[in-house]
Formats: sequence, C-alpha cells, structure tokens
Amino acid sequence: MKMVQFIAGATCPSCGAKDTIAINAENNLIYCVKCNFTEERPKEIKSKDQAINVINIQDYKKPKS
Repeated sequence: MKMVQFIAGATCPSCGAKDTIAINAENNLIYCVKCNFTEERPKEIKSKDQAINVINIQDYKKPKS
C-alpha cells in the first residue's frame, strides 16, 4: 500500500497549483499530482531560516478586561 501525505497550503514550484503537493512516505519523494514535478525530500534543514517555529497563540491574545 502506498502511503501518501498531502502538504496543506503548499504550492507547486513548477505549475503553481495549490494543495497538489504530496510526499510518498515509502521513498521520500515529493511530487505534484497535477503536473510531473518531482524532487527528493531534503534530508536536513540547510539553515535556521528554513526551520519551522512552533508558537502558542494563547501567548499573543490580549487578556480580557
């Protein structure tokens, strides 16, 4: 069975279609289901700028008066 995970909000760099990028978990291949774009999933983050930061939205909400 082929395990595929779609990346929400991702835009294909080749055709520009949104929400068509998927990752094949078996071989770590990133591809677009609309066009023939494919690339290997990166093995590591190249720089800190590409890291995903997790924030808690509660930290940014104003307290109720």
